[in-house]
Amino acid sequence: MNKILALLISLGICQTLSAQQIKLDDKNKFSIYSKSESLERTFYIQLPKDYVKVNKKYPLIVLFDAQDQTLYNYTSSTIDRLIWTNDIPEAIFVGVFQHDRSKELNVEKNEASSVQFLNFIKNELINLLCSKYRLNGFYTLIGHSLGGQFVTNAMLTYPGTFRSVISISGALNYPNKDNVVKSRVINKINNFIAQTPDSLFLRQKYYFSTGDDGFQDSGFLLGALKVDSLFKAKKPKSKNWRFDLINGANHMTTPLMSIPSGLTFVYHDWHFSDSLAMDILLYHRNDPLNVLKSKKRDIIKSYGTDILLPYNSYYQFADYYLSNAKTIEAEELARQLIDIYPNDDEPYNLMADIQRKKGDIQNAIKFLKKAQSKSTVDKYTQKIRELQNE
Repeated sequence: MNKILALLISLGICQTLSAQQIKLDDKNKFSIYSKSESLERTFYIQLPKDYVKVNKKYPLIVLFDAQDQTLYNYTSSTIDRLIWTNDIPEAIFVGVFQHDRSKELNVEKNEASSVQFLNFIKNELINLLCSKYRLNGFYTLIGHSLGGQFVTNAMLTYPGTFRSVISISGALNYPNKDNVVKSRVINKINNFIAQTPDSLFLRQKYYFSTGDDGFQDSGFLLGALKVDSLFKAKKPKSKNWRFDLINGANHMTTPLMSIPSGLTFVYHDWHFSDSLAMDILLYHRNDPLNVLKSKKRDIIKSYGTDILLPYNSYYQFADYYLSNAKTIEAEELARQLIDIYPNDDEPYNLMADIQRKKGDIQNAIKFLKKAQSKSTVDKYTQKIRELQNE
């Protein structure tokens, strides 16, 4: 076992390089004046820690009810952890403060004001974020309770914009004394499932959950089970929806399980599994460049846009090629890393190793000096001297 672990480490599977435990910057608060609602709205935003250093576009994750500090902080730390473990991609995270939850989120009882708020999110907030930050067009909405009802309606109303939704203990129904489920949102879900072509439905990601403990969730469970039955009846083989019944959880504890489960569900098609890496690095069953190109095609098909794989996916495969004296392939991946991470020293150091392997000492020194210019510490002086002596 120890020999296998040592081999995996030497091949780069466990290589984290400059990865840090904390992958999100500290939260910043900002405000927008909503022209359609004639009021000022408040938000939190957190960018990936290396946002200014990286040349790529990011998905967006939006949480409603961010005025609930425990909910926001838990979601932020969960996103942070899942990015660090490479279970979800680096993303821009925004929290939305509610002024009046019932008027803004309750589609069933306050449809006009809820639709007005939804249009503000779509037309003002999203447009502003797109103008200021590098977004790739894939947005995930997270809502709890009334927020779960709201984000579900957002997907049903604007499926082309909001293609990824996580509804936690969503108020999808208000059962009467006879436990008869009546809900406009559930009727819209039924129509959406029936009328959306498979080619479009494939790009929707809908996760919903509820607990079975306490007054609220025992009621909302009826609506969730109804929606689950609709999906099972009409989209039984689809992998684009998932319902979690969390036994023993109540209305306030469901987010603890649902947020990580929902996010990993949404990004399942993006995740680059360890077994896939091992097939290449340990068992030599696949070619890295072919695997990366195939994975990219699958990501675009699933999400409608390119979402870059983790840094290590490129680095470990470039190092694998280099270890097997395939310098042309190693150089191709190293150049991709330099294009994506132009302000990171490691890709230049990797390119220097490739040039040295090719026997091009002058270019190796050039890339090492570039690496040194990007590093905040003196890491490469000795290596440069050794090459100059060669």
